[in-house]
Amino acid sequence: MSNLFFRRGLIAALVCCGPLSARADLTKPAYWDAEVGVASALRLHDDDRVTQKAVYFKATLEDNWDSGYYKAKGRVRYDARYDGNNPYSDEARDDYRFTADWRHLYWGHYVGDGELTLGWQQVVWGRADELRVLDQINPLDYREGVTALLEDSRIAVPMVRFTQPVGEWELEALWVTDFLKNQAPAVGSEFDAPIFAKPDPDSFVVDSAPGYDGHRGFSYGASANGRIGAVDASFVALNARQQDPVYAVEGYTEDDGRIRLERQFPRYTMGGAGLAVDAGHSIVVRTEVAYFDNWRLTNPTRAHGSDESPMIKSLLGVDYLFRDWLISTQWQEQRVLDWQRGMLQDEREHLFTLSAEGTHYQDRLKSRLVVAFSPPAADNTLLQGIFTYKPVDWLKLGLEVDVFFGKPTTLFGAYDGRDQLRLSAGYLF
Repeated sequence: MSNLFFRRGLIAALVCCGPLSARADLTKPAYWDAEVGVASALRLHDDDRVTQKAVYFKATLEDNWDSGYYKAKGRVRYDARYDGNNPYSDEARDDYRFTADWRHLYWGHYVGDGELTLGWQQVVWGRADELRVLDQINPLDYREGVTALLEDSRIAVPMVRFTQPVGEWELEALWVTDFLKNQAPAVGSEFDAPIFAKPDPDSFVVDSAPGYDGHRGFSYGASANGRIGAVDASFVALNARQQDPVYAVEGYTEDDGRIRLERQFPRYTMGGAGLAVDAGHSIVVRTEVAYFDNWRLTNPTRAHGSDESPMIKSLLGVDYLFRDWLISTQWQEQRVLDWQRGMLQDEREHLFTLSAEGTHYQDRLKSRLVVAFSPPAADNTLLQGIFTYKPVDWLKLGLEVDVFFGKPTTLFGAYDGRDQLRLSAGYLF
């Protein structure tokens, strides 16, 4: 933990060591905003319905000078639901009662027509609506389950990034200097579920958790975005480590015969492309395809190690602009090409989403309605509504409703019976 704070402090120091002409402006940035507020969440069923009683603070600082700029955005959260008697574990209390994180914190420098950025960043590849096909760089924090918007659940990672326009194209190269994994919900927390389960200690022993710091944890990638005739196109390549653990079989324990596992985050290579075309009549058709080589999968029935198979993720989406609403429908498929019995992942996984986003009353009300399911719909379905209303410029009110259906082993069905209502109120200044 101390190394993490040291690295964050180092980046902050680099920001403050910009050109002399800019340093005096750092105490008075060209742009800033902040929000302080309260948030609560309620289960719609069962006892102990109040699941969140939080206060939060968010702030953004930005400034620029002739040769560069800096951007900083962070948030602090304190949840009083974990004080006193509560139904959650000590681990959940320790992880979630008080948290602070950077949404981004980086320094940018202009290099000719291009830009070099250094620090904690979020990089979004692809145009999928809340689905990750090409968008694989930043890990996710599942502390609020699987329904949180990606802009809130992405974890910023330390990287060096360079972008350069070439004609109508923008080329990008990046180097992520440290490995960060997806953060599963804390054991015993509100959104802990079987889909995040660790190996049962009655049957398995996890002997080790190899570290992937420094040169072992880095990743690197490149992208190109532009137009081919009337088609918007993007091409990406990434070499990185899997962000969810893979458990490799190492043998058996001598005392009780349990299976010994090693927790790994294997390295893989991804290549992908995204295309979007304006079909006229306010309709845009888009598609994304990503191929993952050297993809590893847990298979506890193997005599040794873990299984390896190429994997393909693909997506087809249609967007339709109707008055004040953007209506999007998407189909995503994930397929393990060399699937074997015992793999803890289905050979094929499908996900359909239908969403509508709209703005009303001079942009004071923003609405998002979502239906997401995997066939058959009775096994895995989410109904979601998110509403943000600003009655005045200094006040923001939020409402979110999540309703789940399905089997406990599926993405949304894991929360069947835990339908929830979220409320928030923030003061903007």
